[in-house]
Amino acid sequence: MISGTILPPLFKVDNEKIVRRHIYAIALSMFFATHEEQYNHNDADKFINQKGYLEFIEWINTQPDRLKEMLRRSIPDIDNLHRRIGIDDFSWIEEFSGNEGVFTQLINEYENNIANFEKLIKQFKKENDLNKANRCAQKLQHYKSNKLIDFLARGNILPRYGFPVNTVELQQNSTANNVSKLRLSRDLQIAIAEYAPSSEVVADGRLYTSRYIKKSAIGKDKQDWYTGYIGVFNNPECKTVNYSITPITSDGIRCSSCGKKLTKIDFYESIEPRSGFVVERQDKDVPMTRQEKNYRSEDYYIGNTAAKTIDKHKYLFNSIEVQVESTTNDSLMVKSNKYFYVCPLCGYAVAEDENIGDKEKEAKKQMRTGALKVNTIEAHESLFGKYDCNCKELVRRSLHHEFKTDVAKISFKCDTSNYNTMVSVMYAILNAMANDLNIERRDIKACLSAHIVGRVLDLSIIVYDSVPGGAGHSRRLVTQDGKMLHSIFMSALRSLQACNCDPSCYNCLRSYENQKIHDLLDRKLAIDFLKQFVGEVETVDVTAIPEVDL
Repeated sequence: MISGTILPPLFKVDNEKIVRRHIYAIALSMFFATHEEQYNHNDADKFINQKGYLEFIEWINTQPDRLKEMLRRSIPDIDNLHRRIGIDDFSWIEEFSGNEGVFTQLINEYENNIANFEKLIKQFKKENDLNKANRCAQKLQHYKSNKLIDFLARGNILPRYGFPVNTVELQQNSTANNVSKLRLSRDLQIAIAEYAPSSEVVADGRLYTSRYIKKSAIGKDKQDWYTGYIGVFNNPECKTVNYSITPITSDGIRCSSCGKKLTKIDFYESIEPRSGFVVERQDKDVPMTRQEKNYRSEDYYIGNTAAKTIDKHKYLFNSIEVQVESTTNDSLMVKSNKYFYVCPLCGYAVAEDENIGDKEKEAKKQMRTGALKVNTIEAHESLFGKYDCNCKELVRRSLHHEFKTDVAKISFKCDTSNYNTMVSVMYAILNAMANDLNIERRDIKACLSAHIVGRVLDLSIIVYDSVPGGAGHSRRLVTQDGKMLHSIFMSALRSLQACNCDPSCYNCLRSYENQKIHDLLDRKLAIDFLKQFVGEVETVDVTAIPEVDL
């Protein structure tokens, strides 16, 4: 920032992905203006659960002239954008509600999840396990309770810059004596680490400690958390993270990587804290030392069967095959690295590494051995007042956030089993993309996806847009001739070779973002891997060679 060149702000008003969301927003706005009963004060029940969207699709299929005129006036026709999007002939409708349209995929995924919940409820009732059936029915009710704008924005139908649906607050405790107008908000991807229970935050000259996980409203008198189930197969060769929005039955599911069976014992329940967090009632003086509690999170690619493939190509670099696939509305998850012990009544929570009193050493020992519930926790102060909560039992949970965005999957037909090598290559590619394609570095991220191929660990690089819903950055890697990917590889290689550090530094691979793995990043390992791709690139017919297992 001080000695470098600062480029002027750049706005691409012809970004097709963003323009399409504005088209959908204009069409929905015009429809709701004349069909107010479908909007129903932003309650999604009428439009989504009762299938009011069918009337909307029928309406846009009539191709209203006033809608076309509104779109023509609202969207600049740069480089024949109107023709490319299909404004005049309404061909944009196919991208919205066709068999593979974004809205069709969103509804299919939503209704499939509801069907799975209903199937589980019937199964639990058949097994005469009414407690699980009632709990599953409560989760289904919560899953179907949505705000319409939030639902459409999360599904990447509406533009999200004006709708901060993934922003949560660390709120002051309403029972505190010195409540101020302090507003602390973060995107949920960041809040899972920075605002997690036991985290300490300095604001307005005071030290606040996060302590409660807020529940979301289900109905007038009911509240609960949005939850999911996270599992890792207990196999030293396979550490793939599996995710399910519905509870795991006794039948179990197959690992998405190695295909081996995971049982419900392999899964634990995780909270998606969409309503944010609340601090302790008593704030503190700011110490002269750095605040103690600071937790981390990690990103995982979990995939989405409803994700739409935009492009898929294979290339040969010196006889080494590389496959790149671009998808939209693909699923990733950010998960806390720590577990928390949470009160199911008021949301009081402590981190697994927090010192919560000598009387609880035996309880913490049980926690470390994997006990899901601990009955020896001392009474805690309720979120709702200065009295002790009636609950004496905390449950073990992690925190997570599932989100959808644009993804580019890079898979190599060579040895990718060394984690240090591949994570170093990953950050070298990200830095090269940001520099060469004029992308804000914070707008693109990546993670590694582990798979077992022939009993050998195979690590793929997953590049994704961190911009909510995706902005098309990652898909720029995927071109028919492969020259863009090759150019990024070579740019990353030159940048690494220009540095003289050992093993890495802030000029080549290190950053604030990856500081927790600085000791793993190795410039020389990344150079040796990228050298394999020096030379010409050849395209390969994707139908001629069996697909690489991604």
